[in-house]
Amino acid sequence: MAISFHVGQLPNRPLEQCIEMGLAAERLGFDGIWVADSHSVMRDPYAILSVLAVKTEKLRLATGVTQTVTRHPAVLANSWATLHELSGGREILGIGVGESAVHNLGLKAERLAAFEEKVKTVRALIRGEKIEYRGTSIQMPWSHYRTPVFMACSGPKSLQLGGRIADGILYQVGADPGFHRYALDHIRKGAEAAGRRFEDITLYARLACAVSRDREAAREEVKGYCSVAAGTTFKTVPREYFEDDLYRQLSDFKAGYDYAEHGSNQAQHKHLLTDNIIDAIAVAGTVDDVVARLQVLAAMGVQGFVIPFAMSDPFPYLETFAREVIPRINR
Repeated sequence: MAISFHVGQLPNRPLEQCIEMGLAAERLGFDGIWVADSHSVMRDPYAILSVLAVKTEKLRLATGVTQTVTRHPAVLANSWATLHELSGGREILGIGVGESAVHNLGLKAERLAAFEEKVKTVRALIRGEKIEYRGTSIQMPWSHYRTPVFMACSGPKSLQLGGRIADGILYQVGADPGFHRYALDHIRKGAEAAGRRFEDITLYARLACAVSRDREAAREEVKGYCSVAAGTTFKTVPREYFEDDLYRQLSDFKAGYDYAEHGSNQAQHKHLLTDNIIDAIAVAGTVDDVVARLQVLAAMGVQGFVIPFAMSDPFPYLETFAREVIPRINR
């Protein structure tokens, strides 16, 4: 089975560039685009996805990811049913408990029990079903769709919840195969607890990645998103999976992280990334470097990769990845 490849987009750049990235993704043969939802520091993903829905023909359109803290389930359901109609059914609801979107508002990430209830409500509303939500019966009778729900997760409990309830998982634990083994084990545990087949869950890894003929340039350009992934991995992967030096370096990095520059390739905190952190969290280097690591992860069961192209100029990296990496993985 072919591995699918998707563009991850942090819409912290001019809107016309965000749209052009989506058009380039389709032109270059990527399978989808996942647009981040962080309203304090980025453009609105739903506006971008709506434009791409009418300007593209094959590209899967996803949030990478939206959250349930500031968006009511009825609002989420309405947005996704509308995107279903606009795109002809190419939408993927990527959803999580919230990180920078809630942190920058002084709010907390959603508790998993509340998140599970909200996802259940969103699904029912998109299908046009009547459901009681916190004492009120609500319905969206004009919608009768089936939008796939991909849960973003990294911690043990969230990975297990994803295994229980999600159509697919978008997990982010860096690039170390040991971290991926941890994630897949917990997804399987959740699936089995719910009586589901692990094999029926689509498994995507969100991975900081940059490929170039200039290895050092790739490692420098990956730092913007590597900073995001490093913080997530440090916060969610249990301590016992880290070597001592890596854990200490990540602790120092996280202490200096500034959420106001979340995902920025110009952020000051990117200078706190050591070579050790980059090697554990990202895949960055030559085509041979990147292909070798992606093949290892694909052999472990990863079915698709969401690559956030957060470089200062992402377009050469998009083209190199599409022309030289994807064909070798799917040969």
